Amino acid sequence: MNVIDLTAEFVSYNTVSNLSNAKCSAAMAKRMREAGLSVERLQYADPNGVTKVCLVGKKGKGKGGLAMMGHNDVVPAEGWAWDPFKLTKKKGLLYGRGSADMKGSVACMIATAERFNARDLKQPIYVVVTSDEEINCGGAAWVHKHSKTLKGCKYGIIGEPTMLDVVYAHKGSFKIDARAKGLATHSSTGKGTNANHLMIPFLNEVLKLGEKLKTDRRYTDKTFTPPYSPFNIVWTEGNTASNITAENSAALVNTRPIPGHDWEPVKKLIREMAKKYGVKAKISDSLTPLNTPIDSRIVSEALSVTGKRKPKTVSYGTDGMIFGKSMELVVLGPGNIKQAHTIDEWIEPDQLKKGVDIFAQMVIRFCIEDPA
Repeated sequence: MNVIDLTAEFVSYNTVSNLSNAKCSAAMAKRMREAGLSVERLQYADPNGVTKVCLVGKKGKGKGGLAMMGHNDVVPAEGWAWDPFKLTKKKGLLYGRGSADMKGSVACMIATAERFNARDLKQPIYVVVTSDEEINCGGAAWVHKHSKTLKGCKYGIIGEPTMLDVVYAHKGSFKIDARAKGLATHSSTGKGTNANHLMIPFLNEVLKLGEKLKTDRRYTDKTFTPPYSPFNIVWTEGNTASNITAENSAALVNTRPIPGHDWEPVKKLIREMAKKYGVKAKISDSLTPLNTPIDSRIVSEALSVTGKRKPKTVSYGTDGMIFGKSMELVVLGPGNIKQAHTIDEWIEPDQLKKGVDIFAQMVIRFCIEDPA
């Protein structure tokens, strides 16, 4: 299988996270079967009732082995100079939404699996494709809970773009859904209650808390960049005409906890702040940071295969926030994370080819030479 042709095929499907990924998953499942994998199909409906399909492919018998793991949903593509869902080669680079994050990596995984004869495998190869990674890792959670095929696999590679560096730890995530209720009147009367005026003091307190945590040793770690957990706020409701007091106000706050830190006291404090200002705050999507032991076999083998001296940490999250609960993982994949989510996203063809070679070497070590 040609990894660039596979990437082009997968990029051609518009799988922005609010849409169904079913057609793209069907195409990937077909290619997985052609590569000799049996395929477990896991379907669910997201909170908006949209059909999502995850895949767990397996080649070889028994348990153990190595899982290569990716997702096929992408972020929206607006403002592009050309069709974002057509892989376009310009000046030696491959442009397309998902080329780097991370349909190109999934193509590498399937091309890798095709290289091996099932009879030569002492432990199985797995290829896992999820949905909704860009939202809340909902597909990974579904696979983790419902897959029968993946059970018993201890080691895995999350193929997010790292320029084929080895990542052993990354931050987690949780969200605060804050809502305030006011009374809508004409602003000239002075009798209404502007819900935004309830919300703003609460959000200011949250930002002040974030600033304090930047210098609190209990919530910092210099091995990460940045070495703290920033708070990011977006308004989700409250925009109205300037002569009306806003009846409803809503904001979403996101932060990314560092591995090994206890955030329950912080969450408690945020709830107390919300109560103080008459705001309802629901904390959701609490996703566990990835923190694979640095002496894990998956880390040492990945360093050996890639020729790297030290594993790294990153501040973004992956499906490892789910699969890391039961597996030892590294994040290791082709492409540059700086291209993820950008206008005119691209990947270098050489990264895809190297990705196949590195994944194949990991398969040899875990599934043939010294089965896991």
